[in-house]
Amino acid sequence: MAYEVEEAKKLVVEAGKKLLETGLIARTWGNVSARISDTQFVITPSGRAYDTLTPDEVVVVNIDDCTYESDIKPSSEKGIHADAYKHHPLVNFVIHTHQKAATIVSITGMEIRNVYNEFKPVLGDYIPVAKYAMSTTNLLRKNVEKCMMMNPNCRAFMLMHHGTLCLGDSYEGAFEVADTLEKCCEKVIKDNFLRHSWAKEYSDEARRNYFLEKADAGKMPKSICDLGSSVRNGSVFTLTYDGGKKIDVDLTTGLGVNSIAPKCAKIHKAIYDTQNCAMIKHLTASDIVAVSCLGEKMLPMIDDFAQIVGVDVNNEAWIDGDTDACATAIAKAADGRNAVLVQGNGALVTGNSDGDMQALSLIMEKGCEAQIDVDIFNRPHYVPKAECFLMRTVYLAKYSKQINK
Repeated sequence: MAYEVEEAKKLVVEAGKKLLETGLIARTWGNVSARISDTQFVITPSGRAYDTLTPDEVVVVNIDDCTYESDIKPSSEKGIHADAYKHHPLVNFVIHTHQKAATIVSITGMEIRNVYNEFKPVLGDYIPVAKYAMSTTNLLRKNVEKCMMMNPNCRAFMLMHHGTLCLGDSYEGAFEVADTLEKCCEKVIKDNFLRHSWAKEYSDEARRNYFLEKADAGKMPKSICDLGSSVRNGSVFTLTYDGGKKIDVDLTTGLGVNSIAPKCAKIHKAIYDTQNCAMIKHLTASDIVAVSCLGEKMLPMIDDFAQIVGVDVNNEAWIDGDTDACATAIAKAADGRNAVLVQGNGALVTGNSDGDMQALSLIMEKGCEAQIDVDIFNRPHYVPKAECFLMRTVYLAKYSKQINK
């Protein structure tokens, strides 16, 4: 049964906050809607943060033609939500997420044909994958609509390289679908590792080492260099390194203001000299370190990776004793991107706010986890290069400016 409009708006706001808390979305990625009649639904606005969203900002949209009367622009994926309500009269709540495990499985392009018995009561027997198209486009809407029409009994859909669409008869039902889908995909990923590696049991460490052994890249390093994190303030940046030590470094000379700067300060100075950013963060999550060990350029498998990180991520070495040349090479490799892999040492990301750092950390970790798991599936698929360039350009021109206001 459809919701009253005010209740629907409150539930959409509540859903946005819950999605952030549960890690099913970040920033404004994904969108939420609720049916209010046979002809209308309400949906999250475009480009507005969920943690500060209010019911007054939620937009009423017509199912038939996606028109709306509000001064606030609704989500650019409103057409997909409209099609869900049009083809499923009993669906009253829709969530589009970029949740990690389901997105990773979507990259392979493989449907889940035999859902585990424990998840069947919620997900049914089958989870299809909608063919890839660039986000916010009419082609993506058509691909998702076709997938829904071909699978009328399904309530969970994976969108290749992109995320999921979860349908429910209620707010609670839609969240149950999203949560169950994620658990199902996590189990698919773990069982795939066991099948290919012949390991007796799953562990994240075993998974990473298997990935590296496949690539003839050895095993995970026992230790890595602390490359530090920093914040720029005018002609000085404050570097945090070595477990919490802090030092102010002069951007002109590269020298410590009150003491001797560590060698990693050379990297930060080189990046600030070539990039208009205010913050640099060293990411050392294990999956990021594993991918950095390959010494290879990283290409996007997920479309929001292309948007927020870059059309690719270069990989450069940091060799103690040749720090000037290495720092210059790392800065050059980071130019035009928001991340650079440092071989065997994780990655450095650059941005202008704490929100940037949070988003970059999340998407780099998800992207590296995807590279490992998809490689084990032996089904790597990459976002088309031309579309990576287009999405990155649009993100830098519009979205990043709006979210950082």
